[in-house]
Amino acid sequence: MVRASDALWKEGGGYYSETEDQLRASPILPNSKRLCDRRIMRLFDTYVNWAERPTILEIGCGRSPWLAYLARRQNCTVIGIDVEPFAARLAQANLTGAGANGEVLCRDAFDLQENQDLFRRFDFIYSWGVMEHFDDAERRAAILANYLRPGGRILTLVPNLQGLNSLMQRFADRERYDMHVIYNTDKLRHIHEIAGFKTIASGYVGFCDGYLSASQPHTPPLRRRIHDRLCWILGMSSEAWNRTLGKAFAPEMRWLAPHVFYIGERLQPVNSAK
Repeated sequence: MVRASDALWKEGGGYYSETEDQLRASPILPNSKRLCDRRIMRLFDTYVNWAERPTILEIGCGRSPWLAYLARRQNCTVIGIDVEPFAARLAQANLTGAGANGEVLCRDAFDLQENQDLFRRFDFIYSWGVMEHFDDAERRAAILANYLRPGGRILTLVPNLQGLNSLMQRFADRERYDMHVIYNTDKLRHIHEIAGFKTIASGYVGFCDGYLSASQPHTPPLRRRIHDRLCWILGMSSEAWNRTLGKAFAPEMRWLAPHVFYIGERLQPVNSAK
């Protein structure tokens, strides 16, 4: 059973280091100079139907750089939803700081009764770093299907805690590692197909991210320093590779890529309120 992670997202919980004022003054946005960000931008460019001025929903939007990025395209409507009030306030502050228009709802995205006003409202929904924290991801994916119009699409991104990333996170903090269900492409595709989605694409995204893993405040100081140094070395090495060889050869591999992704299409309503 996956370890509970609710405390991480609260103010002072260790995940969010920025304040609302900081985000309003200096918003966080994707960086097109980073290989991983460019490849995720390509997912949005490829699989969102931009010709129809889409309505887009982000699940678990706390401090999201992508909500603001999409809102700034000016040919879509964006809404974010997050159950944690502090995370929702950070998302709204980041939108404000980026000069982007969007709505942030402080709700449980997986409570159908609370979100009946969202049914069949969206052309595209996505989550990043959400589904891996639940043992019942199939049920939760089926709930999200209700928010899509027929033919609407879902993008799910989860951290790839296999290979090198697994070793780094287990060294940094085993408790945080245990807060995640570990996904490969087959497993992520399987839970969505059980939930009623038709698979369009799945795979790994990004070449290498030296800062994917994280320690916690109670991590022993020496271990934290070693982990920080390893992250720096990996980050600098990845950046050097991207600048020199990245345009020609930066494969997205199971044992190194930072994220696993799934793109699917809603086929029919799936009500999983139970």
